[in-house]
Amino acid sequence: MSLRAFLGDPALKAATLKRVRERWEARQIIPLIYLKWSADNNFASLAGAIAETRDPKTFVARTGIPVELALLCETLINAGISFLDDKDAPFGFVMRGDDAIWSFGIEWLDAVAVDDDVSDVVPCFLPIFLARILSDDFSFSAHIAPGVRAAAQEIMSLWTRELRGEVIPRQEWRAVRASALRDSETSGDPKGYLVAELVESLPWPLAGIAAEFPAICQKFLHSYVQALAAPFLPQQDQVDQVACLVGARELSRARGDARFAEASDEDVLDHFPEIKRAMVAIQQPEAVSRMDAAQQRARPLMTPFLGEQMDDLLTLLRRDAE
Repeated sequence: MSLRAFLGDPALKAATLKRVRERWEARQIIPLIYLKWSADNNFASLAGAIAETRDPKTFVARTGIPVELALLCETLINAGISFLDDKDAPFGFVMRGDDAIWSFGIEWLDAVAVDDDVSDVVPCFLPIFLARILSDDFSFSAHIAPGVRAAAQEIMSLWTRELRGEVIPRQEWRAVRASALRDSETSGDPKGYLVAELVESLPWPLAGIAAEFPAICQKFLHSYVQALAAPFLPQQDQVDQVACLVGARELSRARGDARFAEASDEDVLDHFPEIKRAMVAIQQPEAVSRMDAAQQRARPLMTPFLGEQMDDLLTLLRRDAE
């Protein structure tokens, strides 16, 4: 079923933009990673405020815009914003971020043309996004394992064929999934794990993965900012963070061992004392505070990357209008 942005009504777009812009510029809307709307306390996410709902189906019915597009745009904004505790602020915190990050909140909505069907924007964006990560300009490009890079290129190839209208046989997708999983598991550089895990999650047809992509993207961006934050941490915290990254993989592998089939995570970790020590260490309040501070310092380093993704989405949204 095709969608009609703003239900084909210019007046609806104008009214929506006016209502959302006023609250967005006053910082009365919180860029989150999910739909949030409450008429009682005025607490709302951007997507929630656009349609005045927290229900995905209602969002689409009221806007004619795919909810995954709205959530993807909001996820990118969320990744570029720091939330700082402030007991005197209306919601108990204040938000800080680059002006270009904030402006995207209205830019993408304004770029949606009335009556346009933008349901293909996220599918078209996916291979562009993955290509950006594989480029030499990506911060951790040198740490991407060759096998992971090859698997990512296979995924992009299948997506490109899909966008051309080709139906990809299931066995091809199964083969690429198996390859991506194998190459992810054998990726040995902890600084490359964030890309390996991203690639492992992506080998699915566009029709299915597009709806899941905002959550996948959010997980990747969270790992990305933590990786950028590492140099701002004390040395022992850096050691513990790497141990946890390695440990999470060891824990996942241990789950395939018959000895641990019925065991809890805590029981499994008892067999890996050094990993358990590191995981406990990074969960301590002092360590959490240091990571929060390091992420605030690192977030501006991620702004150029986020800006590229935002520009790519705007280009896709504006392509039919040009």
